[in-house]
Amino acid sequence: MEYKAEPSRSPLSTCGIPELQQAGSKAAQLLVAGLLAKGADADKAEAAAAVLCLMLGGLDEAHNLVTPHTWGSPTTFGGPPKLGSTVFREAAYCHVIVHRMEGENLGEFGSGFNNSKYWMGQAFSLGASQHPIFPQLREDAEGFVGECHDSRCLLRTMGPKWEPSLFNKLCEDVLLTEDPATMEFCKAVQTRELQLLFEHIMAAPDDVQVQME
Repeated sequence: MEYKAEPSRSPLSTCGIPELQQAGSKAAQLLVAGLLAKGADADKAEAAAAVLCLMLGGLDEAHNLVTPHTWGSPTTFGGPPKLGSTVFREAAYCHVIVHRMEGENLGEFGSGFNNSKYWMGQAFSLGASQHPIFPQLREDAEGFVGECHDSRCLLRTMGPKWEPSLFNKLCEDVLLTEDPATMEFCKAVQTRELQLLFEHIMAAPDDVQVQME
């Protein structure tokens, strides 16, 4: 089915910086072209551009970029699959964030949070310790706690490792409680997560490959 996010309905869909305007796929392709000009290969440029789109509130644009790298069938919005993509895991991680930012809005297969859980299974199937950005994200999250009780409880429950499923659950809960401090914590962590993921994608060796099954 055609994917269409409704980001204006979810507070998690923005990082608090100027957002992508109604330039649609043209804006996404300009980002890809810019990253190609910086020396990134095609797969890496698309995955990194998807992260930039998420930073700018472009959920649909990001989703269209990562779907061919993670989904083994053609789609009307992403086109044919890119079998053997060198950025499968990173594109799947983007998928996690796309649907978390979508929140309770309906997407491809139910709510955004349900979809996000599915993509966590794809991106983090080897366990929470397996993604290289998690140690830094866990450390940086401490700096966003402030007086937020929920975030302190979250990090205490996580222990020394970053657990993406627990963070997703907090994001889901805060849309119900609407606690301002918790919302700010979730958005701050999510913004840092995107920054770290972008840096990781751009720094990763070009020959790292994880196949789509």
